[in-house]
Amino acid sequence: MKETLLTSETFIKSVTSISENMAGRYLRPSMLEAQETGLRGILGDSLTDKLKSLVSDGGINDEKNAAYKRLLDRAQYYLAYSSVVECAAKSSYKVGNFGVGKSSDENLQLAGQDEIAKLAYYYQSKADGCCLQIQEWLLDNRADYPELDERACSRMSSNLRSAATCGIWLGGPRGRRLP
Repeated sequence: MKETLLTSETFIKSVTSISENMAGRYLRPSMLEAQETGLRGILGDSLTDKLKSLVSDGGINDEKNAAYKRLLDRAQYYLAYSSVVECAAKSSYKVGNFGVGKSSDENLQLAGQDEIAKLAYYYQSKADGCCLQIQEWLLDNRADYPELDERACSRMSSNLRSAATCGIWLGGPRGRRLP
């Protein structure tokens, strides 16, 4: 199966603090993870697969697919910020036969675990804001996307009432009762 990414390293490096020298071996898996776990959780399987198919065959730029192009454009910042969150730990720590380690250089001062967590939190907060915008926009424009079934829209609506990326359970969709 061909791997299709919905964003690019160039875009991520242009809108975030990721270094131009960041190795693709760290960034690419982070991009894929942000897309396949994060974005897929927002859009659902059918809509994500449709976007990947259109990007893969070049049909995303056809005029008849303008709605999908708008959605892909809206998702770019979410993918960028989520990729940085995923990449922060991957590039800071290495897992090897000897255990978990980190490399150092006399001309480079490495960030501590707390600083890495703060950076990840910063970008996760930005990604959460983008997620909210994508979901609200999708619900407002659901008629343009036949892949959005009632179940996906219901999941998005309930997520808008109680979503946050944190370690505290906020009550989920059942936490809000209508009179």
